[in-house]
Amino acid sequence: MWQSDAELFLEELIRLEGRGSHTQDTCFCGSDEPSLYRCKDCHGVELVCRQCVLYTHQWQPCHRIEHWNGSFFQKISLKSLGLRIQLGHRIGLRCNKPTPASNDDFVIVDVNGVHAVGLDFCGCQTAQVHVTQLLQVHLFPATTVKPKTTATFRALEHFQILSFKSKVSAFEFYQTVVRLTDNTGIHITKACFFYSCLLDNY
Repeated sequence: MWQSDAELFLEELIRLEGRGSHTQDTCFCGSDEPSLYRCKDCHGVELVCRQCVLYTHQWQPCHRIEHWNGSFFQKISLKSLGLRIQLGHRIGLRCNKPTPASNDDFVIVDVNGVHAVGLDFCGCQTAQVHVTQLLQVHLFPATTVKPKTTATFRALEHFQILSFKSKVSAFEFYQTVVRLTDNTGIHITKACFFYSCLLDNY
């Protein structure tokens, strides 16, 4: 059965490497911006403009985005597109006194990779401490002093179940996440203390 359908599967897999059937030059939102972006983690492969990809990913800041450069798709970070994660306020609202993470160098480890993100803590008078702000959005900090690296609760739960069922070590899990980020080993986003965070908490 598979042999008779092999050509169909191959054709569709090759189509997904390029723009596929999505050859429109403008975004469905009607803006004048070109539709050059797609998300590897969202359902569907529609191409959208920069503004749409930023708007929809306020709720999914750890998704992996690709940019069509005219010849092929390249990985691009939401941070480089201008997405900022604002803590201490509802999604979509900006703080009057945002405090960027130290050196604007913040890393989130999720099940789909290691993500360099733009993150702002709330700097209002009534703001909670930074660790509390992180925990309130399901981010587990690797340290309580000037945290710059976190793991999502989802990543920690995923590791916990894997370690129970298949005896995966923290090192093996971390290396898998790193490979999902960049399987070539050339561009590795640093995730300091994450490995020790896994060992200390699970």
